Amino acid sequence: MILNEWHLIETLIDGEMSVVSCGGAVRGWSSVNRHVQPTPDIAITRIIQEAVRTRRAVKLDVSSRKRAQKTFHIEAIPVPGPGGEVHGVQVWVGEPGRVPSPPRIVAGIAWDLERMVIGQTVEASMMSGVLPGDHVPERTPAEYIAKAVKFDASASLFELGIGPVHGRKWEAPMSVLHADGRVMRWYCWGKGRTDPGNVGIRLLWHDVSDTTPPELPTLSELGMREMLRTAGVYTGVFAAELAVLTMWLPDAPPWVAWRNVKGGNDIVHPDDRCVLAEAIAAFRSGDAASRTAQARLRSESGWRTAQLSISPYPGPLSDRLVLVQVSAMVSEFDAPAEGFCGSDQ
Repeated sequence: MILNEWHLIETLIDGEMSVVSCGGAVRGWSSVNRHVQPTPDIAITRIIQEAVRTRRAVKLDVSSRKRAQKTFHIEAIPVPGPGGEVHGVQVWVGEPGRVPSPPRIVAGIAWDLERMVIGQTVEASMMSGVLPGDHVPERTPAEYIAKAVKFDASASLFELGIGPVHGRKWEAPMSVLHADGRVMRWYCWGKGRTDPGNVGIRLLWHDVSDTTPPELPTLSELGMREMLRTAGVYTGVFAAELAVLTMWLPDAPPWVAWRNVKGGNDIVHPDDRCVLAEAIAAFRSGDAASRTAQARLRSESGWRTAQLSISPYPGPLSDRLVLVQVSAMVSEFDAPAEGFCGSDQ
């Protein structure tokens, strides 16, 4: 094991723990006893469990009774999630009298499948430079992913978030723009949860910018983004049956109000969400042709009619996700249009 360094232990599932980072270097869900326990007779897992149970930091000096009978200073700092559960514990094992360095920034967040929102602690907000007074406890998946300047694991995150398997692991890097203009390197770990009240994903976000430089978009990616923006092409990824916006590719239409909403399905008018469900049903039946429909989308001035071009999502989530290209129609607010389904038809 490595002494005088911070280890990040994930505790995303009750009764389980593993090492995911040491000194800002990513570890592959490693054994706590092998990588953090200083000697066989010092029960490091019990100390971690105490921090999880009490949700309080633990500090103590522990002596080994074997071999050199060495004494170790141990600190364990819990990382709470938005629901009060401890998502992880930062653990220091070092020499007595040595002052631990400040732990790296880490925060717990949670993907709630039922409401399709991501809950976050104030520490999670502050990771990207948000002031505590501006903290918002819940964000939609699209809002969260919009923080990233580069994130290539959205498909695998959606796969676990929309169809969680209890205990299934997920991990990925993310490059995030800080409020002060610098780009940070985050590393993220998650596990699927299906127990009552926790259906979705429990996650840890860890800032490892001091050990690993962030990945930046390629020139090709930047050029494609600018070309789409200039052309006024706006495409969203939606979970079709739930009518939930999961992300924009790459930018949102400037008139759609998709931030600071109650949930990811608040973007599409309730009576018009069925157009997405009908499209995914057609795609599942083998009809892969793009479909055109009208639906009202939320704007700052009310519900605004939009033209939607709905296409199959390429990849393993094609039975759940759709691509929706959004085009504004001429100044139609608060009024239903022909072709709507539901009570306003």
